[in-house]
Amino acid sequence: MRPFRSHTDKLPFRPPLRSAQLILRPLERTDALKVAELAGDWEVARWTTDIPHPYDANMARNFIAWAQDELKGQRRFIFAMVARASGDLVGIISLTRNGADEGEIGYWVGLPYQGRGFAREAAGAMITMGFEALALRRVVAACQPGNERSWRVMEGCGMRYVEDVQRWSMARRETFQLSLYAIDRTVEGRAP
Repeated sequence: MRPFRSHTDKLPFRPPLRSAQLILRPLERTDALKVAELAGDWEVARWTTDIPHPYDANMARNFIAWAQDELKGQRRFIFAMVARASGDLVGIISLTRNGADEGEIGYWVGLPYQGRGFAREAAGAMITMGFEALALRRVVAACQPGNERSWRVMEGCGMRYVEDVQRWSMARRETFQLSLYAIDRTVEGRAP
């Protein structure tokens, strides 16, 4: 995976991450059109606080450049979810360090690829990476209370509801009520 080398040489793990159905790899400039197509769908964007709508290829290119810079800084780890069977980019997942011992995951899956377990697998891989490679104590995630698919993903990864929180969305210019979920690393270094 030579194209990622400049972004990943100093990371505490070696991308790409793999799960049964997915390869999680750093975003590339060539992903822009597919990211714009999938994230530009209102049925995807409406459940997020970060994807503006409408969303175009120029926005996707800017996002990818930003994601590559964030990866270099090792505060945010933003990866393309790529289906192993087809090679299709199916969504995006991220883990953001909220401090020395906590990280937050966020994800979305394109509408044509939903319902196949991709978000669950990607979230599980990112939680494991957070605990094992980044030595995080806790990983959290948030979703709109009505987004049953998302909170089911979190629960499927062993996360539990913690509380409702309010978050400002730059993309939508409004405040959202979100349900916060969390999972703590056990003393042995594994999630319960």
